[in-house]
Amino acid sequence: MKQLQELINKSWYGSVGYVKEIKNLYSLEHYIQTNLEVLKEFEGVVVATNYYDFDLAEQNRELWEIYLPDVMLIDNPVNRGHSFGTADLDNLLVRWCKENDIQWLCKASNDVLITPETLELMIPEADFYYTDGFSYEDLSSNHFDYSLMYGEHFFPQTNFYLIDVSKIDYLANEDYLNETYAYSQTIPNFNGKIWEHLPEWACENFLKGCVKRNDLVKHNMLDLKTYTKLCNVIEKHKVGDPSHKNIMINGVCHFQFPTQKIIKI
Repeated sequence: MKQLQELINKSWYGSVGYVKEIKNLYSLEHYIQTNLEVLKEFEGVVVATNYYDFDLAEQNRELWEIYLPDVMLIDNPVNRGHSFGTADLDNLLVRWCKENDIQWLCKASNDVLITPETLELMIPEADFYYTDGFSYEDLSSNHFDYSLMYGEHFFPQTNFYLIDVSKIDYLANEDYLNETYAYSQTIPNFNGKIWEHLPEWACENFLKGCVKRNDLVKHNMLDLKTYTKLCNVIEKHKVGDPSHKNIMINGVCHFQFPTQKIIKI
C-alpha cells in the first residue's frame, strides 16, 4: 500500500471543460484557486476545452497560465454538445497522453474540487483507480444490498480517476462516436440526451469498456465503510443521478451546483 500522493506526483492531471461565456471563466478561476495546492503536486497539468464562442479560448489560456504557467492547453474548435463534446474531450486527453509518452493520467473536469485529504488516501498497486457511480435505482435493483453492490457493481465515474495510459489502446471508439452523432442529428427536436435513444451511450460505459477490454487491474478508491456511507446518502435522498454531484468523497467533489451545499461522506 502507498499514499495516493506518490502516484499523483508522477501523474498528469487532465481536466475537461466547456466555456459558454465569460462568466464561466470567473467560476473556473474559483475552482483553480481552490484546487491549486493539489494541482501543484502533479507532474503536469493538461486541460482540454471546447467553446460556444471560440474567441474565449485565449482568455481561458491566460486564466490557466496565471496560476500554472506550464499548463498544456488543448482547445477543440468543434463542439458537438454536452455528451458528444465531453466524449471528444476525454479522447483528446488520452490521445495527447499517448502521443507524449505520459504513463499516468488523473482525469477530472473543471467543476471538480480536490482537497489535500485526497493525497493521504492509501491505495494498492493497480492500473486503474476509480470511484463507483450508482443511483437510487441501482440500489433498488440490487435490493439495497450494499455489500453486493460493492463487490459486483462497476460503473466508474469519469470526473475523477487515475489510469495507466500505457496499458490501454483507446478510450471511446471514434467511429462509434461519429456514427451515433450522425444518428442524433436525425432525431426530431433532439434534446442532447443521447442516452434516451441509445441507453448504453455513456462516457462511463466507454471508460468501463476500456478497462475491461484492456484487462486492467482496477481498484475502487472507496473502502466498504465509505461506500456504505455513500449508499446511505443515495438511498436517503433517493438520488437518481449516478455521478454523485455535490458529494465530497475522499476529499474529491463533483461540485456542479455551487449554490447548493456539499454533503461530505
